[in-house]
Amino acid sequence: MKSVFKRIHFALIITILVSFTACNSDDDPVETTSDFFMNPGDIVVASNSNDSVVLLDSDGYFKDVVYDVANNSETIYGIGWMSTTKELLITVDGSDRVMAVSAYDGSVRTFISNSNLAGNMRGVTQTSDGSVFISEGNNVEKFTSQGNRVTSNWPANLGSNSTQLAPMSNGNLLVCSYGSDEVRVYDTDANLVDSTASGIGGTTDGYGCTQLENGRIAVAWSGTADTVSIYSSDLSTSIATFSDTSVLTSPRGVAQKANGNIIVGDSTYDHIVEIDPSGEFVQIIGSYALGDPTMLY
Repeated sequence: MKSVFKRIHFALIITILVSFTACNSDDDPVETTSDFFMNPGDIVVASNSNDSVVLLDSDGYFKDVVYDVANNSETIYGIGWMSTTKELLITVDGSDRVMAVSAYDGSVRTFISNSNLAGNMRGVTQTSDGSVFISEGNNVEKFTSQGNRVTSNWPANLGSNSTQLAPMSNGNLLVCSYGSDEVRVYDTDANLVDSTASGIGGTTDGYGCTQLENGRIAVAWSGTADTVSIYSSDLSTSIATFSDTSVLTSPRGVAQKANGNIIVGDSTYDHIVEIDPSGEFVQIIGSYALGDPTMLY
C-alpha cells in the first residue's frame, strides 16, 4: 500500500452527513457511531495519482485508507454516497467499474461492472429516487440501485468531460464539467432544467459542484481566476464568491462539512480550503496528509 502522505491526487472530498441508528434492548450494549468505519462528519478524499481513497475526520486528520488499487493501470476518480445501502461509491478508471464500501464495517464489493462503461470514469452519485449516475467522458450513464443499466433516455451527453455529480433535494441531478464554462441541472430523464456559466473571464472549468443544505449550489471554477461561487438553487443568482490564489489556485471537488461550511480541494497546494457559506475564508485543513487533492465528499 502506497504512503498515505503521497496519496491524494484527484480528490473528491465528500462529507458523510448521514446518521446511523441501531435498535438495542435495555440489556444490550449501546452501539454508537464510533463503532462504524465511517462516521457522520468524516471527510473522504479520492486520490487520483496514488489510486486510493482516504478517510479523514471532520478536522482533516487522517483516520484510515478506505480503498486502494495497487497497480498503475487503474486510477480512482469519483466518490459518491449510496444512501439506500449506506455505502461509499468509488469509480475506478482502467478496469472500469464502481466499487462500494460499507460505512458500517469498511467491507468492499464490486457494485457495477458493465461492458458499456468503457473509459474516462469520473463522478458518481445516487439521486433520491434510488438511481445511480456515473459520469464517463461526455456521457452520463444511469443504473438502478441494484446495479442494472438503464437505457431509456440514457446514456446522455450532458456536457464535455463531466466530473463531479451531485444529487439535488428535488430529485434532480447536478452536473459540472471541465472544458466547459457551465454547470447544469438535469432531471432523471436527462432533460435540462437549469444552467449557468461562470461569468468569469478567461478559461474556466467547472470541476466541482454540490448542493448545500440550504438549497444553494456551490461550484468550483478553475482557470484564469480560480473561484468558488455560491448560487441560488436554480443557478439564476450568484450570492457569494471566494477567490484567493494564495490558498486556492486549482480548485477541484466541493462538499459541505457537518458544521455547514464548504470545503474545496486544491490540486496545486495539496490541501483543503474551508470557507463559510458567505464565502469567507475559515481555515486550511489536511495539508500534512494530502498530495494534490481534487474531489471530496
